[in-house]
Amino acid sequence: MELIRPGTKIDFVGRRYLFFLISSVVIALGILSFVWPGANWGIDFKGGTEIRVRFKNQTSIGEVRKAVEELNLGDTQIQNLQPTLAEKVKNPNDFLIRVEKLSKESGKDAGHGSELLEQGLAKKFGKDSFSLLAVNYVGPRVGKELQTRGVEALILALVGIMIYVGLRFEFAYGLGAIASLAHDAIVTAGFYVLFQREWSLSIIAALLTMIGYSVNDTVVIYDRIRENLRRARKGTLHEIVNMSVNETLSRTLLTNFTVMMVVVLLFVFNQGIIRDFSLVFIVGGITGTYSTIYIASSVVLLVHDLKGRKQPAKGKTPKP
Repeated sequence: MELIRPGTKIDFVGRRYLFFLISSVVIALGILSFVWPGANWGIDFKGGTEIRVRFKNQTSIGEVRKAVEELNLGDTQIQNLQPTLAEKVKNPNDFLIRVEKLSKESGKDAGHGSELLEQGLAKKFGKDSFSLLAVNYVGPRVGKELQTRGVEALILALVGIMIYVGLRFEFAYGLGAIASLAHDAIVTAGFYVLFQREWSLSIIAALLTMIGYSVNDTVVIYDRIRENLRRARKGTLHEIVNMSVNETLSRTLLTNFTVMMVVVLLFVFNQGIIRDFSLVFIVGGITGTYSTIYIASSVVLLVHDLKGRKQPAKGKTPKP
């Protein structure tokens, strides 16, 4: 299936400096958003109380969420868990409930928070309808360490991808890939901060997954550029890069459209972590398509221009 007719000649890299300017402004806004209004860190990063509850009867996560939110214990996260094989529980109804760390100044410490939760669930479902299996407290020091490790994971992923692309193609392509992926990560993260969406470890995992997905389209275009250079087609490097982007445009749009349909449905019909994970892919998919078309290949061309490399004569192609 072809969305774009063969022979289409859209000059994607002709206005690369304009798109560089637009992307630079958006990236700057994304970085500044971490200063103001600042990230809305979730329980994973700022600390909180983690409580595992087992209900005797079938209970939906929506009912549990409603009961917990009525207690006003701050930010909450609720997950439906499967018991371990060793527990051998029939018809399990286990939930992991995370509530925001309550300040001692308000007289509500972690222990008091679990008592309030137990009382609220008893009022909603009945005292003998559930049991508390475990209560754990995550301190702010651990949360700070998770913040640091999350950022380190993102940086190491970007560096690893740059090394891989640089070795497979050449250094200019590695810079193009890292510019494109850094663009996607910063813009998506900036969106989350500007709209005060809550950050959790799941969001970090979603960003890493999105980066891995986004680099695939970039590598496809780079392969086409390398293939066209090896064929020693007539034309400047500018024309060959444009030709390659146009030739892979249909594939890029179809792939991203298919993924977007799935993640939009997940976002609409789900709640909690799955919805947040889907939102990362919606924003990342849009920015990833843009950066794949307008940034990744344009950076390669820019690096070659800065190095003063001229298009070689026919039969003499640069290292792909």
